[in-house]
Amino acid sequence: MKPVIGVICETARHGLHMYHQTGDKYLQALVRSANCIPLLIPALDGHFQPRDVLSRLDGLLLTGGYSNIERSRYGLTPAPAGEHENPARDALSLGLIPAALDSGLPLFGICRGFQELNVALGGTLHPRLQEVDGRFDHRENTEDPVNTQYGPAHSVTLAENGALFQIIGESEFMVNSVHGQGIDQLADGLIVEAEADDTTIEAVSVHGAKAFSLAVQWHPEWQSWTNPQSHKLFQAFGAAALHYQSSKRRDI
Repeated sequence: MKPVIGVICETARHGLHMYHQTGDKYLQALVRSANCIPLLIPALDGHFQPRDVLSRLDGLLLTGGYSNIERSRYGLTPAPAGEHENPARDALSLGLIPAALDSGLPLFGICRGFQELNVALGGTLHPRLQEVDGRFDHRENTEDPVNTQYGPAHSVTLAENGALFQIIGESEFMVNSVHGQGIDQLADGLIVEAEADDTTIEAVSVHGAKAFSLAVQWHPEWQSWTNPQSHKLFQAFGAAALHYQSSKRRDI
C-alpha cells in the first residue's frame, strides 16, 4: 500500500463560498516523484486536534501558498492593510508541526511551509526580504509565463555533508525563486542546509529529528519529475514515508 501524505490546505473565497484548497503541482509531485497518495487537510481551526489527523498519515507536506504568515505569530506588529494573510492555515500548520516532529512523522516544507517550520519552532521572518540591505529580490515577475516564473533563478550552496547534500549529492545547483519573505532569526533546533549567494537561508533540517524533517525555500514540486534534484528530494520524502508506514509507528 502506498504511503498517505497529508497536504496542508489554505482557505480562499471564490464568489460567495469559502474553499479549502492546494495547488495541483504539489499533488502531482507526490504522485509522480514520491509515489505517495496525497490527502488534503482542511484548515478548520478548532474542529480537530493534531493527533486526530496525524495518526492516519505517513507523512506531512507543508506547501507553499499565496498568503503570508501573520506577523504576530513571530513577534512583529500587524501587517499593513491589504496584506494577504491566512489565520486559519497558520493555526492548522503551526499546530501540526510540533506534533508531527514529536511523533517522528516525516515532514517536508516548501516555501511558506519552510517559513512555517521556522516560526513553529520559535524563529522569525523578514516580512519583505527585498527591502533588506544586501538581499536581492527573490520574487517572480508575475507578467512572465509560468515556466519562466518557475525557471532557474539563482544557485544555492549546500552545507558540506548535510542532510540535503546526502540526498542530492551536489554541493551547488540552480533553483527557482518565487517568494517575498524569508528567514530572519533561525529557530533553535534548525540546521542550515543551504544558502543563496546573498546569505538568504534556502533550506533547513531539524536537529535530532526522528525521521525526514526538511524544508526548502524554493519550489521543487514544479515539474519535479523533470528536475534531477527535485525528483531526488521527493523520492527521499516518499521513501521516509514508506519506512514510517512499514514501521507502524502510531505513538502520537
